[in-house]
Amino acid sequence: MLSSWDQLKGHAEQRRMFQRSMAQNRLAHACVFAGPPGTGKREFARLLAMSVFCRNHAMEELRVCGTCRACRAFSAGTWPDFHEVGLLSGKREILIGQVAGEGEKRGREGLCFDLSMKPQSSDRRVAVINDAHRMTAEAANALLKTLEEPPAQALMLLITDSPETLLPTIRSRCQQVRFFSLSDTDIRSILLDNALVDIEETADAVSRLCEGSVETALQLLDGDLRKLRDVVAQELQLLETMNSLATTNAAVETIEQISSNAGEQRQNAQWLLKFVSDALRERLRTLVSGDLSDPLTQRLGARRGVDLLTSMLTRTVTTSGQIDGMVPVSLAVSSLFDDLAQTLRAAMKGSSP
Repeated sequence: MLSSWDQLKGHAEQRRMFQRSMAQNRLAHACVFAGPPGTGKREFARLLAMSVFCRNHAMEELRVCGTCRACRAFSAGTWPDFHEVGLLSGKREILIGQVAGEGEKRGREGLCFDLSMKPQSSDRRVAVINDAHRMTAEAANALLKTLEEPPAQALMLLITDSPETLLPTIRSRCQQVRFFSLSDTDIRSILLDNALVDIEETADAVSRLCEGSVETALQLLDGDLRKLRDVVAQELQLLETMNSLATTNAAVETIEQISSNAGEQRQNAQWLLKFVSDALRERLRTLVSGDLSDPLTQRLGARRGVDLLTSMLTRTVTTSGQIDGMVPVSLAVSSLFDDLAQTLRAAMKGSSP
């Protein structure tokens, strides 16, 4: 957990927004922090809560000292006015018991009950609900009742990667705060500053591939995924002469080697598709930049080359949906590379003098 705003990468505008709201005494009672996974929404929420509690800085400063009793207890996870819920180990949903209590204790324990109580050591109670979109319908409706009549001293922060799946009645009662992907520079700094990688070239490569998500960056540091990425890079290096059978065999063999069950095969197949899409987008950027040395530009011209690569990207996205729809991985991957190769051949044939 971060202990200082200086450690947080990105989101300067969101911080300034909260500083203005606090200075004008217009802080909303509930906010939805929405944006891609791995971008720091949760850490921002925790730093915001810590700033509310810090004894050495006024709340509108949105700063933490890290040394006062409140900051030390917060960092230790013992500050009584901070509450955080999320997915329990082994669960895929946030349960009603976490939000409003179970059985006979319904309404007398859980997050909503805690928020209804007078703060013990602060002016406010602050609650963070991680993966808020994963609340059961029962849990969401229990939270809605609290949002409809929010305790005056409560601040609720809902963290979600999928705000559209929250109940519309919950969204309408919360201030929406949008978080965006981190820059490649921010990701690179996080990886190096936290000693997650010790080679700058690796940090550079991962930061370019992770689409601004620390979560994705950490997954990409896995040796098996790097192996799969390398296979894609090698097979697509000479796109114009791609052998669909050889590419399929290499991709499927690697997926089977690094997967222990069918579920992992599907997950790794989606990574394969991401790597294919990244390779095609990189080639697309080359064409758009006007690089006259690119073979596709020389053979097809920039405009036809862009149309070709766009079509191939669209076909790759279709394969992702097929895998989600339980089409066998080997069949989906084979069909993809066969179609890509046929599309390439047709384009090249059409360009022959």
